[in-house]
Amino acid sequence: MKPSTAKSIILVVSGIIVAFFPGIISSLFYLIGTAVIIFCVINIIKSLVTATPVAIVPNIVGIIIGGAITSLPHFVQTIIPLTIGLILAFNGLDFIGRAVTNVGSRVVNIILAVVTLGLGCTLLFHLVKAGNATRIIAGLIMVGAGVYDFLSRKNSSGGNGGIIDVDSYSVKDDNKYLR
Repeated sequence: MKPSTAKSIILVVSGIIVAFFPGIISSLFYLIGTAVIIFCVINIIKSLVTATPVAIVPNIVGIIIGGAITSLPHFVQTIIPLTIGLILAFNGLDFIGRAVTNVGSRVVNIILAVVTLGLGCTLLFHLVKAGNATRIIAGLIMVGAGVYDFLSRKNSSGGNGGIIDVDSYSVKDDNKYLR
């Protein structure tokens, strides 16, 4: 299998997992975070039992990082819509200010203000639903990118692997184009 084909397949499979099976991603983060926490706790216990000095501070930092990894799916699910909602709400307020001060087209600024404030407030007041919608859209974009990558590479190969044989091509020496 060519690397480009493998890349396309990985994009499609991971896009399907992100869009339709979010439990797999959450479980993966839980497993990785738990493994980091257990490894660091074992290192601390082993250093206390064997009286071998192992740096405790890096292991405590590892436990904190493991906890952050296990909580990452919930963090991403709420922080991304919250951030985008705040940005859109502030942009909506900016468009209202532009409409009031007559900077640019008043009608366009009012329409943009209503749309961005509406989207921003929707994201702010429905964080989980917005996070799920964002995850599904991102997964579908990944699937589309993988399919496009596969089809574009397949169509661009031209049957000979994209190699142009320049040795068998002859060019007429025509001086009329040089004048």
